[in-house]
Amino acid sequence: MRRTVGLVLALVLMATCAAYGAQPVNIGAMGAITGGSAISGEQASQGLALAEEDINAAGGVLGRPVKIIMEDSKGLPTGGVTAARKLIFQDNVVGIIGCHQSTVVMAIEPLARQEGVILMAKGSADMITQAGNPWVVRVREYDTLASFAKIQHAVEQGYTKFAIFHNTDQFGEGGRQNLIDALAKFGLEPVTVEAHNTGDKDFTAQLLNIRRADPEVLVVWTHGDEHALICRQVSQLIPDVQYYGSMAVSQWSSIQMAEGTSEGVLSTSPYSYLNPDPDVQVFAERHEKRFGRKPETFTVLYYDSAMMLAEAIRRAGTADDRDKVLAELKKIKGWKGVSGIEYSFDETGEAFNQIFIIKIENQVPVIIDKVTVK
Repeated sequence: MRRTVGLVLALVLMATCAAYGAQPVNIGAMGAITGGSAISGEQASQGLALAEEDINAAGGVLGRPVKIIMEDSKGLPTGGVTAARKLIFQDNVVGIIGCHQSTVVMAIEPLARQEGVILMAKGSADMITQAGNPWVVRVREYDTLASFAKIQHAVEQGYTKFAIFHNTDQFGEGGRQNLIDALAKFGLEPVTVEAHNTGDKDFTAQLLNIRRADPEVLVVWTHGDEHALICRQVSQLIPDVQYYGSMAVSQWSSIQMAEGTSEGVLSTSPYSYLNPDPDVQVFAERHEKRFGRKPETFTVLYYDSAMMLAEAIRRAGTADDRDKVLAELKKIKGWKGVSGIEYSFDETGEAFNQIFIIKIENQVPVIIDKVTVK
């Protein structure tokens, strides 16, 4: 499918370039197209394909067509650096959209700073914007926002006894601390904290320890495949606990893998294809017609990022002066994306200050609330 989409886009781009008589504006992107997180990279590629179409159908930018060049980070820091160097030095991109892995973003952040290239990060780790790199902005919910929203929602339901189960990678360790900090804001501490490694299949020992601590809520901070397996085992070992998961648990792939055991699970997410917002629905229907399935979170976040970067280039009046483009990008406020979120960049480069509470009902992710952090 990627080959077909790529061929179509290449033909469209050639025709567009001929019509404009101008060199394309190169926008870079990266994600895990291969490796354990390849499904996220595929989602990103689909969003970018539609964004490139829409930008060029509207006349491109400044009389030039846009070419979005997607590279494979493999979900690894080394792969990300290789991809970034290719995009910067060979393709001379205005900016890079991605990666969706925080470890990859942090690996390429120094290069973006050194070369003065806009980096529209998709990793959620707080350290991404705390690094103080003026070239880095983030178009995704950040972990502090997501963790606070989960805990606040649970506390509002009357829960007071929380267990935390997290991945031992950078994403999971950061989530663990953010959850502990969020609980502290409500005068609470976790009754227990357990951990697992990426790729683990059996969580019996940790879940039995959690059961002994007798929590009302289990907050799981991990990736999609692990979420699905944990849901299955929680349904057997701790069926009465209220499960709150990180964003991945509410993604279509994780729901399918959980085989019905994620029913009633809650999570936070910047997107659900069931959002009744007309803009969300129009894009979801278009995506399903093209790719045979509804778009997921990374699809819309990469799409919205490309559209905002193209708008920043228009406002700057140049695609060659990255400083001017960056300045215009950071001025964007109240931008309505196909995610259903309004993006407004703050002084740290964060575009998000709101997030949806999602509940899995009848095997689909349903929005039940929205949390806004001032």
